[in-house]
Amino acid sequence: MTDPIPELTRLSQHGTAEEQDALASAAHDQPGPAAYAAVVARVLAEHQARLRWRRRAVGVAIAGLSAAAALPLLLHLRAPQTERLVAEPLPSGLAHAEPHPSATPRAQPAPNDGGTSASEPCTPSIVAGGTQPLIDDFEDGDMKVPMAEHRAGQWLTFNDGTGPQSPKPGTLLRASRIPGGRGASHFGVHNVGGKFSKWGASLGLELSPRRCYDASAYGGIEFWARGRGEIRTVVQMTQVVSEEFGGSCSHDCFDAHAKRVQLSREFRRVVVRWEELRQHGSGTPVPFDPRSLFSIQFSVLPEQSPFDFWIDDVSFIPR
Repeated sequence: MTDPIPELTRLSQHGTAEEQDALASAAHDQPGPAAYAAVVARVLAEHQARLRWRRRAVGVAIAGLSAAAALPLLLHLRAPQTERLVAEPLPSGLAHAEPHPSATPRAQPAPNDGGTSASEPCTPSIVAGGTQPLIDDFEDGDMKVPMAEHRAGQWLTFNDGTGPQSPKPGTLLRASRIPGGRGASHFGVHNVGGKFSKWGASLGLELSPRRCYDASAYGGIEFWARGRGEIRTVVQMTQVVSEEFGGSCSHDCFDAHAKRVQLSREFRRVVVRWEELRQHGSGTPVPFDPRSLFSIQFSVLPEQSPFDFWIDDVSFIPR
């Protein structure tokens, strides 16, 4: 059996990006000895499995680990994709079938004040302190969010498989240079797509993969956007994500809370407060609770396609 200490040292310096991120995230979170040992053991186990799979030449790359749990490699979506996934792992709950817009809306639960709800928050959770609201300004050129307040996600694209989307789902994304810039901002994320016929397409990220994110210190999110038509700002809770993908929903899942946003030819600041978010009505009614966030998405329904939009400077806002 491989000696874990030199092997761990080697992986932290020369392992894959996912292995290095997992070890760095575990150290950053300063877990107890038992929790850290569990992360180390899983990294080594996944690394050994990767080597065995490569020798047999039959598998795909092993998904990386988050600070306390494995980030599963999503081999297929609930709806078919047009592109095969590459080795870059997808966060578990992002790629899913959105409720179809033709579904009959159900009665909505009464919105809360953005701070509490009748349901208990999910566990385990990462709690935002309320002092570092910026989620991503994209100026570093990559699509991994800064690790402020223990956020550890990355931006991905995904769709229902009925139309083209650029960047393509399953590919490693990079920020795009904004033509002419936007003041001091030079990079953003550009998403373009054709006509879709099922649930549409999305750009999104998990805030803390496989764990819920407590953003109750904040009152909502803001971002800068431009484009044509309309998009939906979606803030997904763990309570609407199926258990298969790391949530706690057992039936009628993925009816996330959202707000429609009208785009314009020029960049404009968009503010979405927690109390403005509403479910579509096609799934289990759940009051919105900022203590149980799973992901943030910018999505288009079939009637909103084709689409072409830019997103920049995504941030939480004060309560």
